[in-house]
Amino acid sequence: MPRRLKLTKYAVTHVNYDYLGAYRMRIEASDAEDVEPHVFLYRRGQVNPYTGTTSDTFFAVASPVDMAEYPPLAPDPNTSFPFFRLSFIELDFRATRLALEAYQTIVTEVDTLLKALDRLEQLTPVETVWVGAGAPADDSPGTSSSSDVSESSAASEGG
Repeated sequence: MPRRLKLTKYAVTHVNYDYLGAYRMRIEASDAEDVEPHVFLYRRGQVNPYTGTTSDTFFAVASPVDMAEYPPLAPDPNTSFPFFRLSFIELDFRATRLALEAYQTIVTEVDTLLKALDRLEQLTPVETVWVGAGAPADDSPGTSSSSDVSESSAASEGG
């Protein structure tokens, strides 16, 4: 079954630029089916020495690799990279047009992520290689002898 995720957009509905110099938009991911809702990648900043707080910055919609590598809710303290994933983003814009463009891009990126996760499960055999001393020396397409593999490995490694 394909993955699904509900994105809900929250925004200021009455914008008066005489009193409001920004347009705030929040997008929440929920009702996830066969995928975690934490699809928004964040980077945690340094601790403020005066307040003891940290600031988290939205970085991007997660990729399939990001989904596997970065934890949800908070960065892993045992790693040197401060990235993690959340199920929402909240952004401020100077114009409603910019917010609409960003929203459309985010929806497209989340859709691309879900399609990519689905495609990653559709593996097809594309090559078979025999290796080792007892490997048959078959020159038919899709197979290589062990000497072909070691020669091509040495060539690709610059050796």
